[in-house]
Amino acid sequence: MTAQDAPPADRAMMDAVHRLSALLMEENAALEAMDFARAGGLLAPKHAAADALAAAWRAADPGSIVTDKMIELGQLAEHNRQLLKRAMRVQSRVLDLVAKAARGAPGAQRYGAAGKPAYTRMGAQSFKARV
Repeated sequence: MTAQDAPPADRAMMDAVHRLSALLMEENAALEAMDFARAGGLLAPKHAAADALAAAWRAADPGSIVTDKMIELGQLAEHNRQLLKRAMRVQSRVLDLVAKAARGAPGAQRYGAAGKPAYTRMGAQSFKARV
């Protein structure tokens, strides 16, 4: 039986699996390239595809679900999870480096009540929280 011959619920399931798989492959490629902006742009379509898959899963005949495609989707999702964890570690390191640099940066020059320079510093945690 081809995809066109399948009942509508099964076609919806196959389409949903294919769409989510394609988005995960695209996001994984972006994460591997550390293109976080491109990966972040896929968040909304990925959520929509996951919602469509959940709806198709509920409507599909349990006996007709294509297990090999679901296994591949699970493997893609696991790889995606690992890449997302790595991306979060990288971004955390970048923020830590920026916060460390902010701690070492000279404070902004201000003048106190006596007309003498008074230096103030922005706390590193304060800076990190704002970023």
